[in-house]
Amino acid sequence: MASTTHPLGRGMNSGAFGRIIEYDDGTAAYKRPMEFSHAFRVRVADVTGFSVERGKKMLQRRLLILGNGTTLATADVAHGVAEQIEGWFRAHKDFGGNRGSSAAAPIHTSPQPGGQSGPSLIADELMKLAGLRDQGILTDAEFESQKAKLLAR
Repeated sequence: MASTTHPLGRGMNSGAFGRIIEYDDGTAAYKRPMEFSHAFRVRVADVTGFSVERGKKMLQRRLLILGNGTTLATADVAHGVAEQIEGWFRAHKDFGGNRGSSAAAPIHTSPQPGGQSGPSLIADELMKLAGLRDQGILTDAEFESQKAKLLAR
């Protein structure tokens, strides 16, 4: 079975926070640094959301991977890693059942009263996207594509 490895982190820290391994069967797994087994493996199209709880240790978080009203998997991760994992999944073309889409899943903002997406919401989303790009989760092309969609609103 073929797989592609996506190290978490950027630059000299590339891989320091673990790796996401994407398999050709539509699943993805998270592997912690210096461990041999997966912390979790889920089908990307089944994932619809995430939740993060405080972990048992200082600077540890428990990431819950959610799908169709249930918890698909959980993993204890270092502070900041949950956001990188979530960003990778949300940028994946199959996230949330969007199989066949050629672009990253769209970013949805909550409409302001009156049904309009306000400038502050768009600015917040742009900042989130820039953070994902800076962490190496989104490519420059994915960032620009999502930015164009947000600014076209």
